[in-house]
Amino acid sequence: MDKQHSNKLIPILVIIIIILTSFIFFRKNNVSPVTSGITASTTNVAQIIDSTNVVNSNSEKTFVFDNFHGSNDISLKFQFTYPANFYNEGQYFSPEQIAHYDLYSVTAPFYYDLILANVFDQTEFKNQIDSSKRNSPDRHGLIGGKDFKRYDLIDYGSYGGESAGRVIIYVGPTIKINGLNYYLVFHWEEKPLTTVVLGNDPNIFEKIVHSLKFI
Repeated sequence: MDKQHSNKLIPILVIIIIILTSFIFFRKNNVSPVTSGITASTTNVAQIIDSTNVVNSNSEKTFVFDNFHGSNDISLKFQFTYPANFYNEGQYFSPEQIAHYDLYSVTAPFYYDLILANVFDQTEFKNQIDSSKRNSPDRHGLIGGKDFKRYDLIDYGSYGGESAGRVIIYVGPTIKINGLNYYLVFHWEEKPLTTVVLGNDPNIFEKIVHSLKFI
């Protein structure tokens, strides 16, 4: 090969070397963004999990009792939390849609009530507490800083001697409304009107009652 041809090949070889070097450099630097992408994806997953936890933490609603038939003359107002997917109609709560058959026939397994103190002993409510067999011993203690009595009963009702399921009742403090004293009561039934309600868990009811705060 003569000198003239040799001189022509040198620039070509330099160009080839530059191209190969650039290609290797490009390949090497392209690996890093993929790895960064995986790291970023992992971070995003963690953020999504955090976001889901935030949603879970907000999966409850707060019910506030601060008026009684439009009156604010209440000595002791209260609030409690309940699952956000529960149905709520006034004083009634249920994991399924609530059916009203009449004023007192409701398929909601959980409700709260305010019962006039001076007639409480004459109510069917009190009769149920006095006459029902116990599923577990009666208890009393503080909830929200107020004294409550808890009754865990076997509800026989008027169903031919057959159990209509379990009933849990909490009787709390008296609340003065428009100058009259009312007992605050929380009531749970395993089978309201002998109806099986899906998702009706006594532990959820207990959690709701123990979330009670007086305001």
